[in-house]
Amino acid sequence: MLVHRNPYYSIGQTAKICNISIQTLRYYDKIGLMKPSEIDRSSGYRYYSNLDILHIKIVQDMKSLDFSLEEIRYTLQSESLDRLMGLLKAKHEEALQEKLRLERITTSIEQRIKQIDALLELNSGTKDSEVLIELKELEDRYVAFDRKRSVCRMETSVLRFTELFGRIYENGMLPSGYIMTIYHENIMTFDRNDTDLEVAIPIKRVETNRSFTRVIPGGTYITALYTGIPTEQSYKCIYGKLLEWMAMNGYCESGPVVEKYLVDMTQMTKHEDYLIELQVPVNQKRLTL
Repeated sequence: MLVHRNPYYSIGQTAKICNISIQTLRYYDKIGLMKPSEIDRSSGYRYYSNLDILHIKIVQDMKSLDFSLEEIRYTLQSESLDRLMGLLKAKHEEALQEKLRLERITTSIEQRIKQIDALLELNSGTKDSEVLIELKELEDRYVAFDRKRSVCRMETSVLRFTELFGRIYENGMLPSGYIMTIYHENIMTFDRNDTDLEVAIPIKRVETNRSFTRVIPGGTYITALYTGIPTEQSYKCIYGKLLEWMAMNGYCESGPVVEKYLVDMTQMTKHEDYLIELQVPVNQKRLTL
C-alpha cells in the first residue's frame, strides 16, 4: 500500500483545491486529459501532485476561454508557443465573430421591444375607433422585396415573407421595421387568384445594392389604421373610405397602395391582435382657373 506525504492530494482534496467536481476529475482521467500522478493499485484511489493541480488549473483557464477539451488536450501535449499562439488567434477570431452575432441579436431584440411598445400604445388608442385616417409625410424606406404575380391569400403571403426573411439573414442584413404588402393593381378590381403583389421588409441600409432591395419613395400619404386580419371586404372598405377622403379634400392617388402590418412576428397567428395601416401615396390636385 502506498504511503503518501505532501505534496500528494486525494481526489477529494484536489476537487476542493481546484473547485471542481470529483466526477469531472474522473472524466478527465478517463479521456486521458488529466491523469493523476499516482494511483493506489490495491484501492484504486487517485492521488494528485502540485504539478497535476497546476495542469488542472490550466485546463480550467482554457475552458474559461471557450476552448474545447480536444483543443486543450492538443495544447497540453504541445510545448510549442507558436502552436499555442495559433490556437489563441483562432479562438480570438471566433470570439469576435460571436460578439458580432450577439450584437446583431441584441439590436434585433431592442427593435422588437420598441415595436411591441408602439403596438401596445397604438392598440390602446384604436380599440374604440373603427378607422383612424391621417395625412402623413413618410420618409424613403429601404426594403428587401419580392414582387411577382401570385394568389392574394394570407397563407401565401406568410410563406413569401418567410422566404424573404431567409434571404435577408443569408446576406448578413437586418430587418428594421414592419412587413408590408404592396398592391400594383387596383385594389377594387384585382383578381385575388392572379395579381401583381409585392411583399417587402424594411432593412437597415447597406452600401451594396442587391437585386432584391429597393427604396419605397417617401412623400405624402393618406393612411387608414384599423384592427383585425385584412380581408377582401375589409381593405376594399377601408380603401373606399380613403378614396372618399381624397375626393373631399382635393387629393389624387399617385402610386401603389401599401398595406403595412403593425404586428410582431410572434403574434402572426393571433388575427384579433392585427393592426393594419393602409397607406396611399397622394398628390394635391391643382386648382384650375
